[in-house]
Amino acid sequence: MITFDITIERPSVLVKAKGTLPQGITVLTGQSGSGKSTFIKAIAGLVKPNTGTIRHDEIVWVNVDHKLYVPVRERHVGYMPQGNMVFPHLTVEANITYSKRGDAASCETLLKQLGLEKYRHTKAGKLSGGEQQRVALGRALYSKPTVLLLDEPLSALDWTLRKQVRTDLVTIIKQWDIPCLWVTHDEDEVAVVGDRHWTCTQGEIEC
Repeated sequence: MITFDITIERPSVLVKAKGTLPQGITVLTGQSGSGKSTFIKAIAGLVKPNTGTIRHDEIVWVNVDHKLYVPVRERHVGYMPQGNMVFPHLTVEANITYSKRGDAASCETLLKQLGLEKYRHTKAGKLSGGEQQRVALGRALYSKPTVLLLDEPLSALDWTLRKQVRTDLVTIIKQWDIPCLWVTHDEDEVAVVGDRHWTCTQGEIEC
């Protein structure tokens, strides 16, 4: 469980967030530029808050007053950034195991769950957009993370493919049974994807 009480100052927005990310899929919606991506990057460890704390269970990841900041690799977070983030010149298997922080059993499980077994030795750049999103999710889950952060995971797909991939991603995430924060600007995804709904309005995260 992730607990946070932070502010993040940016030239275009002041992000304020206080709450707890529980088990299941939490969908965070808001307009472009409202601070959603800034917030999720702070949880991942890619952005430093200006004030406050972030904790994972009893482990403190951030305490600004005490100048404590646990770097991203030590947070054991699965992060799927916005856009197509596969390495096109590497095989599917090499993409999934890129972090080297998982094991062979995790890779085999993911290849099967993601329907990618037959593409194991295929260069990721040769796959369809939906298949590449599955590869990116596999890489995020490979190290058995404590929390999964998805920043607009379907934004690069057309509407028809988005619906298909969305169903697949939700099924797989629930099988792994970890807290997941799913960021989107698509309000239609809330009812289909999430166990709960948060909103971001001009930097204010309403949990």
